[in-house]
Amino acid sequence: MWPPVFSMIVAGVLCVFPAVVSADSEIKLYKQVGDDVVLNSGCLNIMEISWKNGVNIAIEWDGTNIDSYGHFEVRGALNTATGEMTLRELTLNDSGLYTAEMKEVACKYPTRLIVILPVPKPTVSKTCDEEMTECTLTCDAIITNAEPVEYVWNSDHSVTTPVINITKDESLSTFECWLNNPVSQQHSKPFPNPFTRKVNMSAGLTVLIVLLVAVILTAIIHRIKAGMWFFEKASMPWEADFWRKHERPQTDAAESNGTAAQEGSAEEGTPMKPNDEA
Repeated sequence: MWPPVFSMIVAGVLCVFPAVVSADSEIKLYKQVGDDVVLNSGCLNIMEISWKNGVNIAIEWDGTNIDSYGHFEVRGALNTATGEMTLRELTLNDSGLYTAEMKEVACKYPTRLIVILPVPKPTVSKTCDEEMTECTLTCDAIITNAEPVEYVWNSDHSVTTPVINITKDESLSTFECWLNNPVSQQHSKPFPNPFTRKVNMSAGLTVLIVLLVAVILTAIIHRIKAGMWFFEKASMPWEADFWRKHERPQTDAAESNGTAAQEGSAEEGTPMKPNDEA
């Protein structure tokens, strides 16, 4: 979403641009390629009227018949009641000076029609010094036949050039540039601040997976050597004795050896009973 102040600036620019009375007494009217335009004659009590494109007659009405010339015959129309001339599906070649006349006298200031293309969607590129202490951001766009174009950056609304310089002290995380002309506006995708370090999530996830695999393999090897499989309940990592050494079998063996020794001693110390019959 655009900042409120910036939105007001853009709205003001677009309101002022389309029709402006210049110092040399002509009205400038900006229109986009493909649009229609209605030119106001400014004439009163119309009994006849003619519209000129430069010095050439485009459409004229003598009070009875309407005559159109050139491409105005196909795309032009005249309202005899108001004197307005309509020109449909504008092209770049329709730009020019249009004047409404009655009895060869201009009814008002001539209209300078300027047909332009809408601005394209810009992109932001960067170049930085070797020490990475300063970077230059450029708002890139082909603006041929879209002039006049104004550049505005979200970092500083007073900057109206396609290039800005930033340093490590810049606090903004992203940058955007806007292109405005009298008939359209476009803005770039957010461009990350080159001085802001970002965590590489993909690399972090890879490291985590490798560590998990290593832990699991270690657990499997440990349990196999201990004589138990990793999928047995007692061998699960969450069991309290999972990482304990299995000393119980050795203890049992020692106890077994001790019992056998005691039994052997007992047999040796017991005298044989004499044979009663003997």
